Amino acid sequence: MKTNNDSSNSIIIRKMKTDDLAAIVVITGEAWGNYTMHKLLEDRHGVIGGKGWKERKIAELRGFCEAQPENVLVAEENGQVVGYATFSVNQEDAVGYVQNNAVNPRFQGKGIGTMLNKQVIAYFRTTGLRIAQVGTMEHDKPAQKVYEKQGFKEIARSIYYSMEL
Repeated sequence: MKTNNDSSNSIIIRKMKTDDLAAIVVITGEAWGNYTMHKLLEDRHGVIGGKGWKERKIAELRGFCEAQPENVLVAEENGQVVGYATFSVNQEDAVGYVQNNAVNPRFQGKGIGTMLNKQVIAYFRTTGLRIAQVGTMEHDKPAQKVYEKQGFKEIARSIYYSMEL
C-alpha cells in the first residue's frame, strides 16, 4: 500500500495476512497495558472471569482480525510486523471508524502509528466516506497527538464507572 523510505529503514503499510496474527497478538500484549479498559477494570477489581486483561484484549482483537481481515492494516519493517490498525466502515452513514491500533514499544516514536492512521484515512476517502471517527482514553496522550496531528477534532469526553456487586 504505502512505503516510507527514510535514511535507514523502510516501513511498508499493507493489508494483514493470516500469518500476521501472531505478531499482532504479541504487539497487543506489549502495547495496550495502560490504554485498555480491560486493564483498568482488572486494576480496580482484580482478574475478571478467570482471564487476565491481556488474554481478554487479545481474544477481542483476534476475533476482529479473524472476522474482518480486510479491515486490518499492518506496518512492516524489514519483514517484521511492528504495528497494526483496525477499522470499520458504515457505508450507509458514510462514517469510518478507526478502532484498535498499536505499535510495538521498541518501534514507537518513529511515526509508524501516524503512518497507519494516514493509510486508514486515505482508505476512508477512497471509499467515499464523509466522516472519520475515533475514540481514545483521556490519559492516552500519545494517541491523542497522532489523531490531532491528522486533523481530528475532539467532540466529546466519556466517563466510565465501575463498582463491585
